[in-house]
Amino acid sequence: MAHYLSTVRHLTAAQIWHRSYRTIKRRYWRLRRKRVSLGPECRLSFRADFYKGLPDIQSAEAWADEINSSVTRARAAAQKTFCFLQRTVSLGDQINWNDPRLSQLWRYQLHYFHYLQDVSIWAASGEHEAAYQAFRNLTRCWIEGNQQLSGDGWHPYTISLRVVNWLNALAYFRERLKAEPEVNGLIARSAYAQTQVLYSDLELDVRGNHLVENLRALIWAGLVFEGVEPDRWFQHGLELLEVETAEQILSDGGHFERSPGYHLVVLKDLLEIAVWLRRNGQPQLGWLDDALQRMRQYLWSILPPDGLVPLLKDSTWDGPDAHDLLTACAVYFDEPSYKCASSFRLYPLIVFGAEGWQRFASWPRSDIRQTSVALPATAHYVMRDRTGADYLIFDAGKPCPDYLPAHAHADLLTYELAAESRRIIVDSGVYEYTAGPWRDYFRSTRAHNTVEVEDENQSEVWASFRVGRRARPGPVYWKVTPEYVLAQGAHNGYRRLAVPVTHQRTIVSVEKVFWLVVDQLWGSGFIRTGNHIHFHPQLSLSDVGPSKWRIYGSATSLWLSAFGEENSLVANGQSEPRRQGWYSEKFGQLESNTVLTLNKTGKLPFVYGYVLCYEAPVDVNVVSLSGGHEIQIVSRAKSHTLTLVQGAEPRFA
Repeated sequence: MAHYLSTVRHLTAAQIWHRSYRTIKRRYWRLRRKRVSLGPECRLSFRADFYKGLPDIQSAEAWADEINSSVTRARAAAQKTFCFLQRTVSLGDQINWNDPRLSQLWRYQLHYFHYLQDVSIWAASGEHEAAYQAFRNLTRCWIEGNQQLSGDGWHPYTISLRVVNWLNALAYFRERLKAEPEVNGLIARSAYAQTQVLYSDLELDVRGNHLVENLRALIWAGLVFEGVEPDRWFQHGLELLEVETAEQILSDGGHFERSPGYHLVVLKDLLEIAVWLRRNGQPQLGWLDDALQRMRQYLWSILPPDGLVPLLKDSTWDGPDAHDLLTACAVYFDEPSYKCASSFRLYPLIVFGAEGWQRFASWPRSDIRQTSVALPATAHYVMRDRTGADYLIFDAGKPCPDYLPAHAHADLLTYELAAESRRIIVDSGVYEYTAGPWRDYFRSTRAHNTVEVEDENQSEVWASFRVGRRARPGPVYWKVTPEYVLAQGAHNGYRRLAVPVTHQRTIVSVEKVFWLVVDQLWGSGFIRTGNHIHFHPQLSLSDVGPSKWRIYGSATSLWLSAFGEENSLVANGQSEPRRQGWYSEKFGQLESNTVLTLNKTGKLPFVYGYVLCYEAPVDVNVVSLSGGHEIQIVSRAKSHTLTLVQGAEPRFA
């Protein structure tokens, strides 16, 4: 009950009202076994195709591998076999769309109908009739199996994705559908009815990326269907989208949920809306283009050397591809300086066609380099060397928007690190959304590269998507010089404990020499702490002396030297007494990885930490100062000193 109350108090009155209203309405529908009526006879107006490049597929030899993968998935879908979240299931002729044996997230994927894009690619690649029959059968199967307004298929989020996918497929198959007007009418009327339900059931209680998805569907359907009601969907969707874009896209371009994975989702949604509006002759919207420009810049700024987003908070690599979106932004804005990679993959091809690809190919690759950068609105701070091969992202920001805790983790002051373009220190990722021990672990403080106090989480993450009392970030200090980059952040998440504690972390990067991570715990009394360091699964550790380890499997020689700890533990794929040493880049994909935990129990205040260094391990000397500490390092015959005094700016020399 305490967790519930400390969660609800962050919600707005409007959210509570909308949640209550939606809950009562859905229970009423379920109790009355309310059935959906097909929409009225409706007219579809396809002024433009979203998948502009589908006619170019047959001659697209450069995309053969991606096309073949799509065709393979489409053929499987035609046989009602689907692979979502790394799990393949054959559903048989009569699909149980709400099968309780499958996880809700898996069932949601089934209801999204994203596989219709694969079906359209299959048709464009030459097997048009087989693909059409798959589209026809799957959509009719859904209509027949979802007559009642209950179940996953009538969640506003699944409606939103499905309606857009159905309308895009209706546009692509419209010539074939002329021979079966009753099928065309059935699918169109169902899509219309689904949009009616969506319009009356927008996720104004959740907001965030879910509401953006709802509004995308209203805008899409509002432009495809003709009539007064679709015009109302369109206008309402566009008006709400402007409000939500101003709220959700921060001044530095980051999405306000501060999850890079969901940043990709929202960037894709907003970009597709902008493309759809332009293709349908709508006026260009300055506020939308401005948000897209900032989102593109944020994504480019945080992207690691391997081009895969950092796995902060609820981020996975199941979603949109970062380079696909950067390429699509370059073509949409017709901006050669945005060409940050030479590849032009299948997604931008089917959206912009051969004309877009030829324009992109004619541009030289941009020589604008990624650099160390502060993104203060999201509180993501990126350190890079001059080559771009060494990278560190430091998360010193809020765990979530106050009223939207769904994708928060207890991870303040965590970071990810790459050396010579290879991931070294990693976030644990996300394994599943189902409530339970795995969800609890991947959201916990110990699953991140930060300090855990008294085996407690910084923020009270609970259930699948809830957060009670939250860690609040303190001020951030950021400094970039030719010799080093320094970031310092703090949080008060442990102030609620019997012995209140403030955690402050300072990270210093000296190019091609070392990264220094210093953790200061401020307060009064005795506490027990664990400082967790998660290594990529391909790496291993070897003890080479007191408080020193060699890191094996990296692209270059790396060592870790700890200081100030009492003892250390190494875990890998541990289940008892607590889960530790698990990594998940994608939903449903689980690997063990090595985690080094530096333990320290003592009287506050105290300091400890570690140095990740090239060439050889280093010795570290800690000197206590009045109100602070001095960290002394000798590396490559050169002395470095970090001076940390509470309330003062850090000094490094």
